[in-house]
Amino acid sequence: MPSQKSSADSIDRSPKQKRGHERVAILTEAAAKVFLEKGYEAATMTEIAAEAKSSIGSLYQFFPTKPVLAEALHIERMRQLNAALVDLQNEVDGKRASEIGDAIFARLGAFLEEYREFPVLAARRDIPKERKVKSRAELRGNIKALLQKASPSVGDDLDLLSALVLELLRIIVTAAHDPDIGGDPRMVAELRGMLRKRLEEATA
Repeated sequence: MPSQKSSADSIDRSPKQKRGHERVAILTEAAAKVFLEKGYEAATMTEIAAEAKSSIGSLYQFFPTKPVLAEALHIERMRQLNAALVDLQNEVDGKRASEIGDAIFARLGAFLEEYREFPVLAARRDIPKERKVKSRAELRGNIKALLQKASPSVGDDLDLLSALVLELLRIIVTAAHDPDIGGDPRMVAELRGMLRKRLEEATA
């Protein structure tokens, strides 16, 4: 009997869980649009609820504060960025380090084009410190895994170069949020050229 009840409860919860996930997705995507248009500081929960065609009460039910909502969206975007880097592994296997660097930059560019609110999220001042450290470590690990596939090998410079690539990606994201230089392709081209030269030196 207990096992039958457990199975019934699971079946009953499944549609509710699905609806809950769908609702969260709608709310976070609405937040992404409002954050992009208004900026994080200026955006209000009322505007986000309106964009999602939801009541403010429903929004608060899932996300009691704006930082909680922004953090949920930021974590999801970080998951998508890391997944994009992991997907590169088969494509770059055996390529030169400089080619791998180009591929990483290209993948970040495509990501920022698709998720234009990401620089706004990354510029928040209320990002939890522990999560920020964890996210940086995961990104750096995925970059390192890509550079490990380089042929010829980057050798003892692997950790240093992984950290360098991560910092250059951070600069690109930060620059994208800067109203004076955001969207200027010359910035990315300059950084890309610097990285290519450094990676070529590492495998010379």
